[in-house]
Amino acid sequence: RQAGRHIAEYRELCKEYPTFRQRSEIPDVAGEVSLQPWRNYQTDGCILFSDILTPLPGMGVEFEIDEKVGPVVEPMRTWESIKKVRFRASC
Repeated sequence: RQAGRHIAEYRELCKEYPTFRQRSEIPDVAGEVSLQPWRNYQTDGCILFSDILTPLPGMGVEFEIDEKVGPVVEPMRTWESIKKVRFRASC
């Protein structure tokens, strides 16, 4: 992501996928973002573009990313809200 800010293709991609979540959660887009610095700078490898928060929606925990604040998660203040979190994979 840091190198991407210097790459014109990344800035164009951000116009089509304006949110961080789109860029990190849509597999083809995340793959493209991951490969852009590698293509432009010929590094020895690349790092998969993702985010530590990516698993949360699958657990039933929604969040938004405010570009000026960062991740915003609705606080869990009751036992009922905690029980809604899925801790195991569905079979």
